[in-house]
Amino acid sequence: KGVTDTVTYNEKEVVARYGLKPSQLIDYKGLKGDPSDNIPGVPGIGDKTASLLIQKFKSLELLYKAISNFQFPISKKDKAKIKPPLSEKLIQKLLEHKDQAFFSKHLSTIIRDVDIAFDLEKAEWLKHLDKPALEKLLKDLALYSIVKRLGEIDGSTPEPVSLFDVSSAPKASMDGIKTTLAGSAAEVGKIFDKVESAGEVVIDIQNGIVMLGFSAGGGPASGWGFPETMMKNASLSARLGKILANPEIKKIGHDVKMVSRWALEQGMEPSGFTFDTKLAAYLLNADVKDFLLERLFFLEFGRDMDSEPLKRPGYISMLKERYEPRLKESELNKVLDTIELPLSPILARMERAGIKVDAKMLGKLSIIISKEIESLEKKIAQMAGGAFNINSPKQLSVVLFEKLDLKSKVRKTGKGALSTAHSELEKLAHEHPIIELILKYRELQKLKTTYIEPFPALLDSAGRVHTTYNQIGAATGRLSSQDPNLQNIPTRTEVGQEFRKAFIAEKGFIFLSCDYSQLELRIAAHLSGDKEMSDAFKRGEDIHTRTASRVFGVEPSAVTKAMRNQAKTLNFGVLYGMGVQGFQRASKVSRDEARAFIDNYKKEFSGLATYLEEVKEQARKNGYVSTLFGRRRPVPEILSTMPMLRAGAERVAINMPIQGTSADLIKMAMIQVQILLDKKYNNQATILLQVHDELLFEVKKDMVRDVAKEIKEIMENAHHFNVPIVVDTKSGDNWSEMKKI
Repeated sequence: KGVTDTVTYNEKEVVARYGLKPSQLIDYKGLKGDPSDNIPGVPGIGDKTASLLIQKFKSLELLYKAISNFQFPISKKDKAKIKPPLSEKLIQKLLEHKDQAFFSKHLSTIIRDVDIAFDLEKAEWLKHLDKPALEKLLKDLALYSIVKRLGEIDGSTPEPVSLFDVSSAPKASMDGIKTTLAGSAAEVGKIFDKVESAGEVVIDIQNGIVMLGFSAGGGPASGWGFPETMMKNASLSARLGKILANPEIKKIGHDVKMVSRWALEQGMEPSGFTFDTKLAAYLLNADVKDFLLERLFFLEFGRDMDSEPLKRPGYISMLKERYEPRLKESELNKVLDTIELPLSPILARMERAGIKVDAKMLGKLSIIISKEIESLEKKIAQMAGGAFNINSPKQLSVVLFEKLDLKSKVRKTGKGALSTAHSELEKLAHEHPIIELILKYRELQKLKTTYIEPFPALLDSAGRVHTTYNQIGAATGRLSSQDPNLQNIPTRTEVGQEFRKAFIAEKGFIFLSCDYSQLELRIAAHLSGDKEMSDAFKRGEDIHTRTASRVFGVEPSAVTKAMRNQAKTLNFGVLYGMGVQGFQRASKVSRDEARAFIDNYKKEFSGLATYLEEVKEQARKNGYVSTLFGRRRPVPEILSTMPMLRAGAERVAINMPIQGTSADLIKMAMIQVQILLDKKYNNQATILLQVHDELLFEVKKDMVRDVAKEIKEIMENAHHFNVPIVVDTKSGDNWSEMKKI
């Protein structure tokens, strides 16, 4: 914490703390583990027990030699031989997890004979500092506040390099951005005259000001603006509507979806968008966390924007000039032009349409859930020996790990406390029935506080709720939903399904759900060319049963439910880079069983296994991974010397091409479906929601079968793959009770 807290941590200090020599700490960690380094240890063995065992037996090898002759059940004669700190239960635990103990010791052992060339003089960082490279790294890591302080190193204040690795881009001048704020209908009419003859216009709406920008020839666009209230003038509104609807006038923006949503609210139908600086920045570097115009401008030009709002169109045009050649160089312009830009107005229409909610049903459900939560609180208090705040991680930790003395290994928080996160509590489920009740309590609380209680205030006068889609929320290209999040409503629980019943179709309409079946696995089969997996999909087999059959070496008819569940866990887990430990936890099998299962899986699906290794190698070579359609994601950490960072980057490298291709495909399908709806089913079928691989529509009841057939065909053929793409269609009066069509 400070100089006064500094101590020399030598052999004497280690002995004082652990009762062990430094060389014995690898044996100690073999038993206790170390969650911060993902070292599992032996479940149920803590600091004290691990120290006592190594103090007595000196090493892990000698400990296991001492207990190797014990057989279970232990005879009375052998029980008499057991001396503290050993116990019958502890010996059984040690023997059950012997492989894991030695594996943990191996993980804890630092390799000390690596040949490293080191020169103290060369380590003087200021002599050899590459400031542009450092600045680029800091920007990639989103450490913007440090970027601004780089000049403090040597007192200089050079202009920062570009965020996107293009040093050859010309420096843009901030001079020449003229601004005009119109105050009358006649002045606005003159602005429209100029726009109609410009051919290309920047449009932005901020703080009640409609801003239009265009350049008379070279240089940044001049900014023209007028108060949004002037749209009450029917003549001006109609004229702007024609400009926005005219595809011949190219339109540029920073957040085209926002501009489209505004236009729709004015009764206008926008089209002809050709560039979006927000989407362009996202495609060039999806890992940037903040795509505000002000932030992007600073990253690009090394200076803050002028506070004059009417200069925004000029700054947008300056960013476009920088981004456009880079998109073409990386072939990302195709993703922008054919996927992201056409999708933005569609998302705006979905947001504006909203989805109807039965407020009365929400009220009834709130009462039911409140009673269930109250009942769970009483049961949990009874098991815990007294009431406590279940929502307090600190109080819950005391109950679980001190009062109930649960022993299974869980990770620690950043402050050193034992974690009570959902994933960690699942590890304790077998130890005490209170865990299942706590997990159910949390689910109900989340449903109540996140959805059921806030929803009535979110409904408009027509009883519809309007989510907002975040087009730049995920580096893989997946859409996210917020305020409220309609993509994360529980589907597998009874309460979650009851909540979905509150989402209802308008009178005379019905919901239509079109859901891609096992899309990511089908895409994995296509990308990898794995013959076994591809053949299974071509034959229409259940892929999880097929996987279990191949891995366990049994006929499909002999595959049990447990076998299929394990195969399903790994089929999807492999797409996220799941390893032995992850599969062990998810399937609740031993480490040896997990390793054997994964080894067999890689043999049977060797094409997929080879592909995943090739993807990692390509990421190491290129520094990024791509989807089938060209979307990129940088993975610089894949070359890190830190194992945890490198492993995380490898998981990203494996997952992104598959999940990203899936995200791209459904976006492409949405664009094609919207063209169909506009052409043939205007006001009779509307896209309401996108939930990962599912599209939810509101369709006239007497048309649902015809619409479903055409949408299914579009979605299944949005792109040609080497395996069949299948879409399941269902319909119903509410989002829960849907029947196959």
